[in-house]
Amino acid sequence: MKKIYTAVLAFVLLNVNAQTPFQRVFTVLNSKCQNPTCHSSTATDGSETLKFDGDINATHAAIFKVSSINASSIAKHEKLVKPQHPYYSFLLRKIAGAEFDTDLAIDTATEGTLMKDIYGNQLSNKEIEYIRQWIMFGAKKTYTTSGLNPDAQPNWQLVNDFYDSLASNGINRFLSKPTKPAAGTGIQVRMGPIFLPITGEIEQEYLEQQELNFPFLPEVNQIDGYMNNQSHHFLLFKYIDTAAAVNGNAPDKNNMKKVTLLGATSFDGDKQLTASWQNTANLQLPEGTALFWEQKTILDMNYHIKNFNAAFVLPTDFYFNVYFKPRNPATLQMKSELQNHTLGLVIPTGTSTIDYNDQTNNGALHTRYLWMVAGHTHEWGTDFDLYLRDSLGNVTDKVYDGKGQATYNGSYYDNVVGSVWDWKHPPIEYWPSLIPVVFGNGNNSGMVSRASYNNTTSSTLFFSTQTNGEMQLWYYMYTDFPLATATAINDDQHKGIYFEVMPNPMNNNGKLVYSLEKTSQVEASVIDITGKKVAELASENEVEGLHEITIGSGDKLSSGIYFARLSVNGTVYTKKFIVTE
Repeated sequence: MKKIYTAVLAFVLLNVNAQTPFQRVFTVLNSKCQNPTCHSSTATDGSETLKFDGDINATHAAIFKVSSINASSIAKHEKLVKPQHPYYSFLLRKIAGAEFDTDLAIDTATEGTLMKDIYGNQLSNKEIEYIRQWIMFGAKKTYTTSGLNPDAQPNWQLVNDFYDSLASNGINRFLSKPTKPAAGTGIQVRMGPIFLPITGEIEQEYLEQQELNFPFLPEVNQIDGYMNNQSHHFLLFKYIDTAAAVNGNAPDKNNMKKVTLLGATSFDGDKQLTASWQNTANLQLPEGTALFWEQKTILDMNYHIKNFNAAFVLPTDFYFNVYFKPRNPATLQMKSELQNHTLGLVIPTGTSTIDYNDQTNNGALHTRYLWMVAGHTHEWGTDFDLYLRDSLGNVTDKVYDGKGQATYNGSYYDNVVGSVWDWKHPPIEYWPSLIPVVFGNGNNSGMVSRASYNNTTSSTLFFSTQTNGEMQLWYYMYTDFPLATATAINDDQHKGIYFEVMPNPMNNNGKLVYSLEKTSQVEASVIDITGKKVAELASENEVEGLHEITIGSGDKLSSGIYFARLSVNGTVYTKKFIVTE
């Protein structure tokens, strides 16, 4: 045992309430974890490279982003302290172990025993938790506390209050841990715990980086997300490459970043939206589609939570299980789009309805094949719907019903609450077979959102990331090409030409939907099961792009089996469909 007097004196001189985050961490390590059997420079055989009996600067330098010498830890891509990655920080796992949190378990066969203090005891839960919080908040030696956008940092008082409450009433308020994927099928990732107070800043939103290292180039075919009921949303972004995660545009390159109205936003940085949750949900992509991530992927996790009850300090977590397999060249890439009405959103007192056009229409003409969509407002929102626009700019079919009542072309909803718009956890709509939507023709295509509000405050409301303001936002996932089951037209390489009858089955009326890669002579008709032509739909020269022809408007079809016949430059394609009563 070396310099115990010095450590005790340092503890006294550094007044507990005046300590900076790392001073508090250093005090624990320096006073409790530097002894001849643990981590002290008194070891002369070179076995101990991690020393806690130096000064505060030397101790930080010895652990911050320093590689472990343990082979098991190295294989997990850990550091002794990996900023923003408490569950990949070997020091924390050695201090905590499974008794504190099973996510921090130590494999005693390959990683040794737990680190004990100078008296042979495990550190207290408060001490371990604070070190976890410090690592999650960037493991910085010093934090900026002044200016317009100070560093987010761990809060000792919240940790203290939470564990005092846990000790007094025995109620564990942590989110129940979901089951991890089976070995070899996926991994579990966690953001949290983030502690929310009972007064003051009970609503918070953070950005945190997460590094994933896959054993091969992956395709991700399922992500299951689990969150506290108090969660507002969780957006999962992917940095475009590893360099983007550390450049000047990345708001959380050095620390978990708090999202504020005048500071960092959810969308800062060179990254792409890859998935979203507004409630606990399984994101299982259609067969033949997947998210394309790199072998080393840097994610950016955006978590917005609120302590609605405000009766106790709330620990919030978001877990997600990522299922993956080796990349298949034939797999379609699933992409994501988020549209957000920001600067122009003005909501007067009383009731109002506001339309907002999909800004994707500013680009080149193209077709996207939608898999899912979800809308979003804050508490003054009373309804949220999405409509298609036709080539003349007219609002046509409703494709998303915020109350989860109206389906479109074989869709179904998840998370429907009665027949009301649930602004906290809006419904999600899915199309198992994907639906084609044309974008990129000014405001003469794509989608338009229609949100209704009842502003019961005495002031006009504007866009805000916090729930004391409003939002008009929607999110969807799509592919650039149809599923392999769709028929390709005048394109031998299946580059995305689409031919489908919607809905199928139909009740008298439906649509024949197809797209062309080039201007072609098109003839379309309906044939009954005997081979007789019962309807002539089209015979004309048509330009490239997506086209729709109504079935059944002039020729009422009785119930039965039919075939849509489409001839493109003499090549004939057919689709079977059913008409019901």
